Amino acid sequence: MSALDTLAGGGRPARVALIGECMIELSPVAPELMAVGYAGDVLNTAAYLARCAAPETADVQFVTLVGDDPYSTRMREAWAEHGVGSAHSRTVPGGRAGLYLIRTDEHGERTFTYYRSQSAARGLFGPGQPAGTDDAIAGHDLVYLSGITLSIIGPAARDRLLDVLDETRRRGGLVAFDGNYRPAGWPSPDAAAGAMAAVLARTDVALPTLTDDRAVFGDATAAGAVARLRAAGVSEIVVKLGGRGCVIAGAGGAEEAVPAVPDVEVVDTTAAGDAFNGGYLAARLAGRGRRAAAEAASTLAARVIGHRGALLPPVPRGAESGAESGAETASGSGPAPART
Repeated sequence: MSALDTLAGGGRPARVALIGECMIELSPVAPELMAVGYAGDVLNTAAYLARCAAPETADVQFVTLVGDDPYSTRMREAWAEHGVGSAHSRTVPGGRAGLYLIRTDEHGERTFTYYRSQSAARGLFGPGQPAGTDDAIAGHDLVYLSGITLSIIGPAARDRLLDVLDETRRRGGLVAFDGNYRPAGWPSPDAAAGAMAAVLARTDVALPTLTDDRAVFGDATAAGAVARLRAAGVSEIVVKLGGRGCVIAGAGGAEEAVPAVPDVEVVDTTAAGDAFNGGYLAARLAGRGRRAAAEAASTLAARVIGHRGALLPPVPRGAESGAESGAETASGSGPAPART
């Protein structure tokens, strides 16, 4: 049994806080026309966790800073439409939301252009954050963050975040982490490795992508990533392998390969890994085993890459919480990549 198993069936919803940034998303619908959405890697995971977890299973809260501009106001409304709470998110007077644009090639692979230097979320864990916010985060059963969360805040803020993660675990909570490496957010891979290693030393559930870990830590194989994460003390590991599925592992014993969903038409790979993470955590909080959770997560990711943009249209909270959740896929060009 891993630590995550202890949160399932506890008699009340697991309290989950997800820390990150939400931005304005512009995705192409025609050569000179773009659709406006609201997304960000951790917010995407929160939305898919809420989508797949029944209300009695998980209370999902997104923790960030937003501006007081009209787009920031609308993005908070969008979170609620996806079943995501914002009790611990604050509005920064005069702040603004970050922006990113998606471009996809003929294979559905995406590239991003970011305009986020003035994003309000860069103030997370800074001097303006009330101590009560730290305390509220540490009171959750599960705290989730990503490498992008780390990349948008400075060293002093990261130290404060580490203190919050320590306090979370001291109170009996768990930490989940996806490295989600974006080179543009870091001065060097070594800088990213140092910041991520500090979080991994406090992580119970790791959900990395092998290509990211290869770039940051030099892991050549999923087995190498698993060995490094076990050495860091991580007790539950899912290494995403794109079109080859994923590898799951516990604190010891053999690793297990889980294949990707085959024959999926790829439209846009944006948020596939985020969806995987949300689907996996939802299934685990519902009491499903690691393999069943990975299979459900892969199926959800397969749906997401058949849709343009990061988030599927919202549905009532927990509407896809059953074992068959995400079973609908489109046939076509190849296996579903589990990528962010």
